[in-house]
Amino acid sequence: MANPQNDVFADEKELLKKAKNLLKEAENNTIPIAEFEELVKSYSFLLKQNTQLTRFSDKNQKRMKQILERLSRYVSPQLCRKITSGKELVEINKTRRVKLTIFYSDIKGFSWHSSNMEGESLSAILNSYLEEMTIIVAKHRGSLDKYIGDAIMVFFGDPVFTTDQDHAQRCVMMALEMQERMKQLQDYWFQLGYSDPLHIRMGISTGYVSVGNFGSSERMDYTIIGSAVNLAARLQEAAEEDQILISHETWALVKDLVECAEASTYELKGFYQPILAHPVKSVVPNQVETNLHTIEDKESELLIKFDPTKISKDDIIKMLQDHNPEGKS
Repeated sequence: MANPQNDVFADEKELLKKAKNLLKEAENNTIPIAEFEELVKSYSFLLKQNTQLTRFSDKNQKRMKQILERLSRYVSPQLCRKITSGKELVEINKTRRVKLTIFYSDIKGFSWHSSNMEGESLSAILNSYLEEMTIIVAKHRGSLDKYIGDAIMVFFGDPVFTTDQDHAQRCVMMALEMQERMKQLQDYWFQLGYSDPLHIRMGISTGYVSVGNFGSSERMDYTIIGSAVNLAARLQEAAEEDQILISHETWALVKDLVECAEASTYELKGFYQPILAHPVKSVVPNQVETNLHTIEDKESELLIKFDPTKISKDDIIKMLQDHNPEGKS
């Protein structure tokens, strides 16, 4: 039996008990007016309290929503949802070994730009660049690991795993869109008067890494470590201006989606053997149509074609459920 002292609704239950007793007396037409008035006063008081509590709860809920929105700016949306759902244990040394596709980009000659441009102008350009690139990361559902100065690190496959091929394809498509967007930004910056706009280099690799919480009991970071991470960073360093350089394993997963220039071997720092890598050129012609997946239900005359690199099957099903919550055809 619950302890009345710990029962949030103890007062309401007591009022209900009194009301039932008065109803019994009402059968004999002997309702005491004084007790009835006291009951009404007590109910009015409780109603006022509940109203205040509801407003307080709504205020806290709104504040919590604002906090979560701010949190989502510091971690990827996928990780934010995982943490707030309670599924992610905040424990140090809690890691997993998984196969991911990792993206790394860096601005070429950023140190030179820093020494030859006013701080305010450089900050404005850098922030506009990071803003545009982050929008593209979110569009392709990548997990933005961190900004390292002017560098961007993104990985695909965690916390939401689909397939190795899907991870690699979304990553490369993201890089190609970044490449195209950079051309527009370079022209925009040139029109603003910056004679030497920023140029980026991009590296992509696929391989097994350790993913999880790294750091201390006071401060930790949900990130990835491993040779595949180092390879993406080194490929970025080896890439030419505005070039995307992908590892051979990544190429094997995306070769039907994109065209690449002839592969070359690279001597990369930290790797004792030459690394075979492929410069990405463009999407294979007509690949947009051939990459479409289909959801069909002839009974309800439903036919949906979608690009899995842009939206998942689960997202489409959820959209259909939201549009037709009662399952009516």
